[in-house]
Amino acid sequence: MPENIVLETRHLSKSYRISGENSLFAKTFRAVSDVSVAVRQGETFGIVGESGCGKSTMARLMMCLEKPDAGEVYLQGKRIDNLPESERRRLRPRFQMVFQDSGSSLNPRKRVQDILREPMLYHRVGDEKQVDARVEELLDMVGLPVEMKRRYPHEFSGGQRQRICIARALSLNPDVIVLDEPVSALDVSVQAQILNLLRDLQQSLHLTYVFIGHGLGAVHYISHQIAVMYMGRVVEMGPSDTLFDHPAHPYTKALLDAAPVADDTLRSRERTVMAEEIGDYAPAEGCPLLPRCPYVDEGCRNRGQALFETAGRLTACDRMLEG
Repeated sequence: MPENIVLETRHLSKSYRISGENSLFAKTFRAVSDVSVAVRQGETFGIVGESGCGKSTMARLMMCLEKPDAGEVYLQGKRIDNLPESERRRLRPRFQMVFQDSGSSLNPRKRVQDILREPMLYHRVGDEKQVDARVEELLDMVGLPVEMKRRYPHEFSGGQRQRICIARALSLNPDVIVLDEPVSALDVSVQAQILNLLRDLQQSLHLTYVFIGHGLGAVHYISHQIAVMYMGRVVEMGPSDTLFDHPAHPYTKALLDAAPVADDTLRSRERTVMAEEIGDYAPAEGCPLLPRCPYVDEGCRNRGQALFETAGRLTACDRMLEG
C-alpha cells in the first residue's frame, strides 16, 4: 500500500435481509457491492449518489460500525475490519465520524464542555487541566465563543451544533474523519459556512476526510477525488474537477443536470434524464442503470459491471465521452 493512503477498502460488500419476509424465503438487499476506494493523506474523498445508493452504508463499513459480508478495510496499512472489538476500540481515536443529524448525535443532558471532554478523558489523552484547555481550543477552532461551553445542545442552531460535532471529532487528533452528509440538513448559507470551515481546518491541520453527500455541488467543492455510487456500486471514480466538468457515466451526468442553476441561459440546456424511478434491486448481471438509462442499446445488455480506466478516471461506462 502506498505510504500516502490513509484509509482503503477492498471489494467491500454488504447485504441486509428485508424485514417482514419469511426467514426461509427472505430476500436480501445488497446495499454495497464490490466497492474499492483509497483515501489519500491530506485530501478529501467524496462519495455521492441519491438516497439508497449505499453511501451511508459505506461510511459505517469504513468506520467498522458494521461488519462487511465480504471485503477488507485498512487504516494506515493495517486491516481493521477483522480485529476484536477490544483492539478496535483502542484504534477508535484514529478514525472519527460526523453524522448528518447533529441534534441526535449530541447528548441533550450534557453541556458542550462535557460533550467535548468525554472522549478525551475516556481515551486518556491528557489530565483534566489539559483537557479543559483543549476544549476551549477546539471551540475557537470551529468558530464558537468559549463562553458557549456551558450551554446545552438545544441552545444552539443547527449549524452551531454541527460545529460542536466537528470539534468533538477533532478532539482526538484522528487520522481520518468520515463526514456523513454533514450539511444536508442545513440552510444553504449555513452549508457554505460549514464547508468553508472544513476546508480551512483541513489546510491548517492537514486533515483527511471522507465526505458523503447527495449533492454534487457540495461534494465537488470540498473533494479532491469523487466516487459516484448507484445501487450499491461505484459507477465512476476520479478527480473531482474531471468528473464535474466531463462526466463519463450517464448517471453522473444525470446527477449534475438535476442540480439547480442560477444562470437563466443554462436552464433550457439539454439534460440527461433517467427513464423511471430507481428500482428496489440492482440487476444481478450487466449494467445496474440498464432499466433507466436513456442511452441504452444492445451492447449495454452484455456490458459487465467492472470499472475500467479512461480519460483520467475509472468508469463503468463511457457513453458520455463517446457522445
